[in-house]
Amino acid sequence: MKRNVMVLWCALCAAGLAFATGTGESGAAGFKGNWNFGGSTTVDPIARSAIETFAKKYPAAKISYDAQGSGPGITGVASGVYSLAGSSRDLTPEEKSKGLVENPIALDGLAIIVNGDVGIADLARRQIADIFNGSLTNWKQVGGPDRPIVVVTRDESSGTRVAFGDLVLLKEYGKTDPKSTIMQDAVTVTSNGDMVTKVGGTPFSVGYCGEGFLDQAKSAGATPISVNKVLESTANVLNKSYPISRSLYFISKGEVKAGTLEKAFLEFVLSPEGQAIVKQEGFIPLP
Repeated sequence: MKRNVMVLWCALCAAGLAFATGTGESGAAGFKGNWNFGGSTTVDPIARSAIETFAKKYPAAKISYDAQGSGPGITGVASGVYSLAGSSRDLTPEEKSKGLVENPIALDGLAIIVNGDVGIADLARRQIADIFNGSLTNWKQVGGPDRPIVVVTRDESSGTRVAFGDLVLLKEYGKTDPKSTIMQDAVTVTSNGDMVTKVGGTPFSVGYCGEGFLDQAKSAGATPISVNKVLESTANVLNKSYPISRSLYFISKGEVKAGTLEKAFLEFVLSPEGQAIVKQEGFIPLP
């Protein structure tokens, strides 16, 4: 099944309203018609598996998820293209002022990954910030081999990139410091999958990915390292000892209304069964 677009059938045995996309119908049998949302590539595995399970229970309405990145997803909700958007970053004050709402569905740690040639087991968060803004350019400067550092980052539409910037560079430098931006010469990739493949296959490289992609990263030849002597793990995210963690969301315009398919799907993801899917996909269920 293709990651970027999937179409499955699901239905609800409940009275309802037309879908937020404006292409659905409602009737005695429940919801009918097209319903779609999109956004974060990080949220994509959760959305894909949740829709698949939801579809087996309620096979009557056409659902799709477009994994384009958090930015396009959030813009899509604001403009009415989507009724829900997956997001791997917090909303900005401006986005909230437009009536957008964060609906948390999971927690996630952003792991720092390096190519196997690097031979580094730990970096301080300040060192990571210095590497990604271009202040540190050789692994020898942080105790590694005498080789140039290859920095790999996500594209600007990525919520993971925004979250990384907020949790690492802005935490270390603040918004007004020009060092709080990622270097322009960094290699840019468009998804978590591309990130782990690029770091795993590029000698002396460094990047970052969500916890749910660590197994894929290791298979590709990348190694997760600790930050401030703390390794990313579910336990360390929950006890707040790991310094680079975030929430994952479904974004809506206004509160999700009772009696809609959006509400039913969101409640499913937050149910014990839905949170088991979150865990199955390598992310952290809400406490």
